[in-house]
Amino acid sequence: MSIHLLQLVSFRNHDIREFTFIRGLTVIWGENGSGKTAVLEAIHTLSFGKSFRTHKQREMIRGSDELLIIRGDFLSNKHPDTVAIQVNRSSGQKLKLNGNALSGRKELIGRNNVVILSPEEQSITKGAPAERRKFFDKMFSMSSKNYVDTLQQYSRVLKQRNAAILNVKENGQQAENLQSWDEKLIETGYKLWEIRFSFMNSFKTNLKSTVGRYDKEIQFEITYPDKIPSLDTYQTKIKNSQKKDIALGRTTFGPHRDNIALAWNNRDLRNFGSQGEHKLSLVLLKLAELVFVRKNTGTHPTLLLDDLFAKLDLERSKKIVTLLQGLETESGEPVQTIVTTTDLLNVEKSGLLSGEKENNTYHLER
Repeated sequence: MSIHLLQLVSFRNHDIREFTFIRGLTVIWGENGSGKTAVLEAIHTLSFGKSFRTHKQREMIRGSDELLIIRGDFLSNKHPDTVAIQVNRSSGQKLKLNGNALSGRKELIGRNNVVILSPEEQSITKGAPAERRKFFDKMFSMSSKNYVDTLQQYSRVLKQRNAAILNVKENGQQAENLQSWDEKLIETGYKLWEIRFSFMNSFKTNLKSTVGRYDKEIQFEITYPDKIPSLDTYQTKIKNSQKKDIALGRTTFGPHRDNIALAWNNRDLRNFGSQGEHKLSLVLLKLAELVFVRKNTGTHPTLLLDDLFAKLDLERSKKIVTLLQGLETESGEPVQTIVTTTDLLNVEKSGLLSGEKENNTYHLER
């Protein structure tokens, strides 16, 4: 899957701008504040229907302008796709796919996949478990319509049960009213757990292979339960936690509370990892994500690298490029890669511009 054309109107610091991309490598370079990361943000927004930098879409509108427009032409499973997004200060966001209005962003997920590696993503390794759940949910949703459907169903039922819990807590409703929501929650939650557990085991294998290709001396692993609770255990836990749930006003047990941790050389990465270990672990997670999505969809997602080579030393940069090139050789197809950098020399030194890969460059000025 690849993007061929990107058009921006009043997006971040871009007034009216157009970019064309090739199947191989595109490097976007310029000083800080020139709008390099905004290009990657726009592509990500077309892929997922939202930014990776902000939850407030109106923040992406340029200056005091009233609205922004993003439009992208993709090749999706050998079929052309045109995605257009408009964000208006007064009326919010509108999505279109091939000229047809969409009711929500669900129809975009998994259609034109991208993997983003940006400093904003470092919360995956440094943040709370919710950040890692979000990372895995996003990856698995790209890879499986069944997963995204089940996740949405569970999230909807969870929200409804939590609302019912608050009615019991604050409005004196009977606790027995929770029973119907308990049954729906357990049904959808158990299904979500089953799919997540299967995908997590598959991703662990991908990560182990990716780490081994990079450096066999590194031990970088995901800490996740060896098995999910049985259906009987799930039912008992929900029943026994009812008083606690009512006291706290929310559901305290289920897949939405999964504690997914990362271990670097047998130490908890979040609490004991160095800056360098956090940076490298994020890169390895993202390259493993690239492999995982390809295995489950049959096509490489577009790889978006935000100033990667300024964050890592030259030796690590070269090893990462070698690893990426190895993935391309193994699959027999290029990974469309779009890189931002403040210094074109950093990319040249990494080796990413060498070899037979087709490449193109854009220079942006403030």
